[in-house]
Amino acid sequence: MTIPANSATQDSPSISLLASDVHVLDSCVTGNVDVIEQGIALLDTLSDDDYQHVATPYVNSSIGEHFRHSLDLYYALMNEQKTGIIDYDFRRRGSLVEACRTTALREFEHIKQWLLALRSGDIYRHVEVKTEVSLHQQYSEQLTSSMARELIFVAAHAIHHYALIRVSALYCNAEVSADFGIAPATASYLRGQS
Repeated sequence: MTIPANSATQDSPSISLLASDVHVLDSCVTGNVDVIEQGIALLDTLSDDDYQHVATPYVNSSIGEHFRHSLDLYYALMNEQKTGIIDYDFRRRGSLVEACRTTALREFEHIKQWLLALRSGDIYRHVEVKTEVSLHQQYSEQLTSSMARELIFVAAHAIHHYALIRVSALYCNAEVSADFGIAPATASYLRGQS
C-alpha cells in the first residue's frame, strides 16, 4: 500500500512520514532479500565438495566459510531483540554451516523469512552496535545506529564476500550468475553503459 506524499495535512504530518517509511522499508528489505536469494541460487548449483573447497592461492577461506560469515552478520541483526545489541564480533567459526551446504540453505531461508516479516517499526528504531576496530589489540566500539542502516551494511558486506565466493565458484567451474557479487551501484552503472 502506498500513501501519496501530498495527502498529508498540517493536522496529520505523520502521514507523509509514513509514506516515505513504506518506500524505504520496501527497498531496504527487497535489497536484502535479493542478496539472500542470490546466495540461495548459487548454493543450489554447487556440489558439496565445491562448497568446502578453498581456491588457494586466490582466497584463504572456503565458500562455506564466506557464507557462514555473511550469515553470522544477519544473525547478529536477528539476535538484537533478545540481546539488546548487534554484536558483529559474534562468529560461529568451525560450525556445521561452514561444511554443510544444506545447512546454509536452511539458514538463508530462515533469514529470508525474518526479513519478510519486518515492519516499519522494526527497522526505523535505534539500535546499539558493537564491533572490534583494531587488528593489533582487542578494542571494541559501541555506538548507536538504526536497524535500517545495519541492514544496508550487512547486505553490502555480504555482496563483497560474494565477490570472493565468485572467484572460488568459478575456480570450481560452477555456474555463477553475471550479477553475483556485484554491488547495486555498480549494477546501475553497468545498466547505464548498455
